[in-house]
Amino acid sequence: MMKKLLILVAILSSLPLSGQGEEQRWTLDESAEGLVLKDGETSVGLFRVPALAGIAHREEVERLDERTFRINCTFTATENLDSTRLEAGFVHLSSSPFWMIPSVSYNGNGWGRGKEPKGARENGEWRTTAARRTSIPGAMYSESERFAVATWTEAPRGDRMNYSVSIRPDRAQVGHNYIWPEEEMPLTYVSRDRFEPGYRNRASLRKGESLRLSLYVHVCPMQEGHAAMRSFLDKAWELAPKPEVDVFPPEKVWELGVRYAKECLWAEEGDYKGFSIGLLPEPDGTWQQRGGGKYEIGWCGQNASYAITLLQDYLKNGSRESLEKGMAALDTWSRCGLPNGLFTVHYDSPDGPVDACNLGTAAVNFFEAYDVAKECGYERPEYERVAYGICDFVVKDQQENGCYAKGWNPDGSCIYREGTIGCFLVPAIIEAYRRSGNEAYLRSARKAYAHYMTELREQGFTTAGALDTWCIDKESSISLLRSALRFHRLTGEKAFLEDAVAVSYYLSTWLWHYDGVYPAEDAFSRYGLHTFGFTSVSVQHNHLDSYALYWVPEWVELSELTGDRQWLEKARAIWRGGNQLLSDGTLRVNGLVRPAGSQNEAFFECGWGLGPAGAYNREGGRINDWLVAWPGAFRLETLRHLDNWNIL
Repeated sequence: MMKKLLILVAILSSLPLSGQGEEQRWTLDESAEGLVLKDGETSVGLFRVPALAGIAHREEVERLDERTFRINCTFTATENLDSTRLEAGFVHLSSSPFWMIPSVSYNGNGWGRGKEPKGARENGEWRTTAARRTSIPGAMYSESERFAVATWTEAPRGDRMNYSVSIRPDRAQVGHNYIWPEEEMPLTYVSRDRFEPGYRNRASLRKGESLRLSLYVHVCPMQEGHAAMRSFLDKAWELAPKPEVDVFPPEKVWELGVRYAKECLWAEEGDYKGFSIGLLPEPDGTWQQRGGGKYEIGWCGQNASYAITLLQDYLKNGSRESLEKGMAALDTWSRCGLPNGLFTVHYDSPDGPVDACNLGTAAVNFFEAYDVAKECGYERPEYERVAYGICDFVVKDQQENGCYAKGWNPDGSCIYREGTIGCFLVPAIIEAYRRSGNEAYLRSARKAYAHYMTELREQGFTTAGALDTWCIDKESSISLLRSALRFHRLTGEKAFLEDAVAVSYYLSTWLWHYDGVYPAEDAFSRYGLHTFGFTSVSVQHNHLDSYALYWVPEWVELSELTGDRQWLEKARAIWRGGNQLLSDGTLRVNGLVRPAGSQNEAFFECGWGLGPAGAYNREGGRINDWLVAWPGAFRLETLRHLDNWNIL
């Protein structure tokens, strides 16, 4: 075995300290076992490489700041190797009550009814996961009583360098393990709630050939509410390469989005006038509106949001067609209020469940619709009545602990209450108070908000926002962020701004900090798609989408309020990432020309979702063919709520 070479690089004097009194607090020193991370005389962790015949290794250590080290581990073949598996790991030398692989596993994914990977082991064997599933390349994070430790890597520069991660929490330690080449064992998670036998790639190395793993190790003191993760997330974003992605300017995005709404999504069927949920390809290469589950007020359908956008388009551009269609859609949906205050959220399924996501969206949008319609010259008191009816029902139904619910039957009976999804109603209740001055709304909103915010601080995650999943996810936390900022505007209380920051760090664990590298023939490579700026859906749905477009205005506002530029940088990354493959009417993807203003829903960055081809993923490739309504609605809504488009 080649003798390890250790090079310690002194911290540059120009680098800021990470905290008061931390100078030289942590060290990373060579020992007989490996590189030991110490806090004074206390051993915090250990970097080590298992001995492997035919492989030598050496480590170079660079100190980036008081909390962060980069270990460059170079593996060199000392003989020809036809089948190689390399492994290196950092061991956090304490038990961990909370650990995380960002966007993949939050303390083992124990919450929820989904069948996504649970725990760190499968049938007693440590689980290995392709690093391409992680939002920060190869990131793993573990907390102990005294310290929080995070490790991550540089993104691979070539497809051959794809690797895997394996977090191994045990009684007295947590292993952060890195494996090359890529593998997923003992099972691989291939689609929602479905597994297949695992795979283990092998690679050859010729004598003298070398590979390098650059591993970042970040340590900081523990903080309540899982706030210690902020330190590593700050550093990971600082170090992340930030590619400039060319997309259409906002004015063009607006034009294309309005065209898609009016030319492709508009539907008239019986007494229905509104928007379809999206388009699917036909065998002859044409696009048709989906045949079932067609008309939805929020979530994927976003009828109310599109209608408001068309009214705004009339005010902006004078389009009578936009005005007429926007008012027709709102008038159609305003008739969906139920006697008990609930609302039919699926027009073509009036007897189906009423979920909090759609319901909260409906209330917020109908409040806004009342204002915009009035600006267009229309008095529509029924719009406000719908919104107040929803709020009144929810306030009456609220539980003693503050919880609203996840869903109800149309008769008002509750189906289930689990999850953060009930928080989708809080912004609407805040708005009801702002308009009416009725203190009952404010008391209810505060109580509900405290319930859901406490869950995030205690659990370290939010849950059940994506209606086709029942798991830990990102979508449920947008309502917390929105509520925190609305409360801050309303009250000026600093605590709400601090909450908004806490939610934003959690959302950052879902944000892709890097560009994945794929073979030249891969769809991502052919279309020049950047994964940077996308977000993953949930631990149950391991694919990327542009949902984060929905909270761009909040991160712009948060950056202004806190002076922290990272939120503006992340908002811009999301905007540019989420506007990729927006069709101008000539874009051809998967062999089909896409209508102007359309964009598909899912981008499959890893092995999830690449199974048998179907209507939503016709060629079984990385870019599906479901031209759903919501991405267009979200980008248009973002533009509606931003005063300055030039910042994007």
